[in-house]
Amino acid sequence: MRGENFAPVSDTELKAVKPAREVALKIHVLTQITDTPEQWLAALEKQAEAIDKQPIARREREHRQWWQEFWTRSWIFAFGPPERGRSDAETLTRGYTLQRWMNACGGRGAFPIKFNGSIFVVDNKYDADYRNWGGGYWHQNTRLPYWSMLTAGDFDLMRPFFAMYLKALPARKLATKAYYGHDGAFFPETMSFWGNYLDQGQVGYGTNRAGKPDGLTDNEYIRRHWQGGIEMVALMLDYYDLTQDAKFRDTTLIPFAAEILAFFDQHWMRGADGKILFHPAQSLETWWDCANPLPEIAGLRYIIPRLRQLDCNKTLKTRWQKTLDDLPPLPLATDDKTGSKFLLPAEKFDRKNNGENPELYAVFPYRLCTLAAGSNALDIGKAIFQRRRHRDNGGWQQNSIQAALLGLTDEARGGVVASASRTSPGFRFPAMWGVFDWTPDQDHGTVMMCALQRMCVQYEGDKIYVLPAWPKDWDVAFKLHAPKNTTVECVYRNGKLEQLRVSPEARRKDVVVH
Repeated sequence: MRGENFAPVSDTELKAVKPAREVALKIHVLTQITDTPEQWLAALEKQAEAIDKQPIARREREHRQWWQEFWTRSWIFAFGPPERGRSDAETLTRGYTLQRWMNACGGRGAFPIKFNGSIFVVDNKYDADYRNWGGGYWHQNTRLPYWSMLTAGDFDLMRPFFAMYLKALPARKLATKAYYGHDGAFFPETMSFWGNYLDQGQVGYGTNRAGKPDGLTDNEYIRRHWQGGIEMVALMLDYYDLTQDAKFRDTTLIPFAAEILAFFDQHWMRGADGKILFHPAQSLETWWDCANPLPEIAGLRYIIPRLRQLDCNKTLKTRWQKTLDDLPPLPLATDDKTGSKFLLPAEKFDRKNNGENPELYAVFPYRLCTLAAGSNALDIGKAIFQRRRHRDNGGWQQNSIQAALLGLTDEARGGVVASASRTSPGFRFPAMWGVFDWTPDQDHGTVMMCALQRMCVQYEGDKIYVLPAWPKDWDVAFKLHAPKNTTVECVYRNGKLEQLRVSPEARRKDVVVH
């Protein structure tokens, strides 16, 4: 830290030499491993000298230009009747905007955003370096900020997440071969940034391996929780659909998907019916003793048809079709009283230990039973939602996203308003969400973002659905992104659609206004 009219008082303190009406400080940062502190300091001095040679006016101009481009590529502004001094819609707009700003601040480094605080961790319990759940990555938690970036058009912020998983792919292939003796790659739910399980037994693999087979984790919450690899493929597919980035498709999406699908095809035996029998298995962290869990089956049924539409190797497509043909059906049940059909967490499930709704993975992240999927699938999705065991709203709970995808406007609005209003005590900044895992809780803010986006715009295939879950008594202006490099700008006021601009114009025929 340097500044004109300042002098060092100690190694950690600067003091103004004389009174001044304005001050300017330069803060230089460096992450580098060196053999000695002196070498690190010399490297920092060299970096600072190079940066200081750049005119301040140029740096400020580039800074402002970056943020100008960021804020103009998408937005959501909601307006509603005043309640308690500030309308719920305005509170929601503020929360959405501030969380997107936090994504941009924390998402441009070499590694993905940490769900438990991002870069905004403060002296909150022990010290400013402490986080609940430590320094590892939980896929369940890390993914949510990145789902919120798609419709926002913040594609540049997504690349560190994809890069971490792609760089870890060779290690995960080796682990799969070493543990299980077959091809493909699985990714653990709790993972270091270089691809290994976390060591600590309470969250990961466990260091005392005496009498334990390779691959068997001490932590039963994640012992067979491997569906994160499937969801990464789903996220990559959406990224490709929106950006049409052929290089990403060929160098990231297809190579990654090929190894994930090889694992799920080869890891389990076929049952008497010739179908893959996912057993022993678990359904997320919640049900520990399962056969044919829904997240795996729904995820594979969702991604394989989309993968087969890509321009890629015919041998891969044939192999993927065989896997799809060998999948068991979704675990479906019928209500004895109403006759309505609904999905189960797994075909067989026992030993409940957490608070997730795995059956709703058929709504999000795997959009098989949504408004866009058609009436029969939508009916099943609504039936699952109404029967869900866990109705919490906060942290990583996905109820508000799923409500929006089902067209359940009141439930979606209630969820996002409650999330945006749930600020953390002790902080003036409204987006320091202190809900589940640490402050600020990045899942809490980005679940809210995802739900609000899907209240405004949804997409499936070539279709774009506008205002599919929007309250009639709220006004809104937004610009959001859709597949095939499409943007949708909308102004809805006083119950009427005042403006709808679709770019490119050729995509206007694919828009369905609710």
